Amino acid sequence: MAKAIKVPNLEEMREYLKNFKADPIHNRINDADHAAMHKEMTIRIFSVDMTDDVKVTAWKFCKTLANFAHAPVSPAEYKRMEKWLPETGLIDALLKACDDYYPDPAFKYDFDTIGFSYSIALISQSQYKRADCLALLDKITQYYVNTKDDWYTVLLRNMTKLCKTFPDLTGFKTALESI
Repeated sequence: MAKAIKVPNLEEMREYLKNFKADPIHNRINDADHAAMHKEMTIRIFSVDMTDDVKVTAWKFCKTLANFAHAPVSPAEYKRMEKWLPETGLIDALLKACDDYYPDPAFKYDFDTIGFSYSIALISQSQYKRADCLALLDKITQYYVNTKDDWYTVLLRNMTKLCKTFPDLTGFKTALESI
């Protein structure tokens, strides 16, 4: 029998962050669960309404991201997202969680650039609801074209690495190169 996965609820995550911020010197991120709860992207994902099965998948996804040291750079790092492509409920949650969420160019403490970057990498590769994925990528691209915030370079790298396999990303790459 498979071991049941304990998925914290949104309130537990918020309480953990509140306690951590109240005493950051004595509180320690000592395992993947704590690292995942410490990420803004986890909070955003779990703010989306989803079934219990999708919550388990989303929790596994967030814990995986908590183990990464940086945003995807190499083709192998982008390939990490392939195993999540069949998880359509997760894709739906990420489409909502990433909407109207833009990294601060100063990479402030509360922002999870790794989680956001890998979420965008997954959305960029997903064929599920491709029109919705492309619409979100267009919205995010236009935001960075208009604001010229420094984070656009991470998004440009995403498009550059993936546009050979996914030619429908080429327009985003071109728009970002114009900055």
